[in-house]
Amino acid sequence: MFRTLALRAASQASASAAAASPVARTKLSTEITGLAVHPAPLAALRSTYESTLRLLDALPAASVYAGAARAVTQARLDVVNGASGAESEAAILHVEQTLQLGQAEELLLQAQDELKLAAKMAEWKAHEPLEVPPPPHQWEYTSIAQETGEGGA
Repeated sequence: MFRTLALRAASQASASAAAASPVARTKLSTEITGLAVHPAPLAALRSTYESTLRLLDALPAASVYAGAARAVTQARLDVVNGASGAESEAAILHVEQTLQLGQAEELLLQAQDELKLAAKMAEWKAHEPLEVPPPPHQWEYTSIAQETGEGGA
């Protein structure tokens, strides 16, 4: 159910952001097969990042994933919010150059994937302790030198 709500929120946010675009894009192609030019990528990014942050707030503060994802998402949202010029090509280019993570459409795909993952992490309860503790020494790595008899102790 949690996942369904998150996915529904993401699709509604993207659709409403696209409908709210007052400026027509001059960019004709992303030059990436299967990835169309988004009519209002900054509004869609803003909406998706905000949805992700709301979802991450539902996870415990001690969750390593939630903390890391929250920091990355908030940093990206700050860049998007700092872009002046609404949906102008210059504002979109500024965001792309500041983040250096690809085109705005690629950033939107990443943001949507992170939103889906956050919903999955909440569903999986990955922040909870393991039901069965790991066997002793599971996370101790062997030394190649010791294994081959070349090393000491």
